[in-house]
Amino acid sequence: MTGVELPVSGMALFFLLGLRHGIEPDHIAAIDGLTLRAHDHHERHAPWTGSLFALGHGLAIAAIAVGVSLLAASVSLPATLVQVIDWLPIVLLSLLGAWNLRALLAPGAYRPSSVRMKLIPAGLRDRTDLWSTVAIGLLFALVIDTVAHVSAWSVFATHRGGWWAGVVAGLLFSLGMLIASTADSQLISRVLRSAGSDAAASRLRRGIGWFVVVLSFGVVLQAVVARLSA
Repeated sequence: MTGVELPVSGMALFFLLGLRHGIEPDHIAAIDGLTLRAHDHHERHAPWTGSLFALGHGLAIAAIAVGVSLLAASVSLPATLVQVIDWLPIVLLSLLGAWNLRALLAPGAYRPSSVRMKLIPAGLRDRTDLWSTVAIGLLFALVIDTVAHVSAWSVFATHRGGWWAGVVAGLLFSLGMLIASTADSQLISRVLRSAGSDAAASRLRRGIGWFVVVLSFGVVLQAVVARLSA
């Protein structure tokens, strides 16, 4: 490794990236959907659904960061593959926005829908117990775009400060995501407790849905414009 230390500003960046990762549309849809389901089943851990999800997610990210950091000196991705992976989140966000918009416009009850949640085995995603939430968060992190992005910043951190810097970067990223995810499920839980009726809870679900749709298409538009103008 180069022996160059990763500055504090670089470490702060990874923490902020974790916060941003925790409020990505697909994460919000997944955590809100899990939180709503946990409340429907009167699970005591419902307000901490985001924390449990982030715990599993963070464990997977930490493992990826450690592995990539140790291999960073000898492994690099082909440029073409990097470009394909760079566009993958845009495709996933487009699907996320379209699926939730379709569900919002259809008659009947609505629940936030996550693209990656559809890749989780049905027997697992329909459960509401504590450990299934952790397991869902872990599997959620294994989608290729998350693996690619975690790998990219782990390589950067490693070459700036050694393998330990890649590991610390992964931990800071996971901490930021944990804070954002916990705040999400706590907020949803408080609103549900104060809603007082099924109609109010239904309005909250639809409000979440429209937020996910607007955020998804907004991020897609910004990303496409940035790539086309580069």
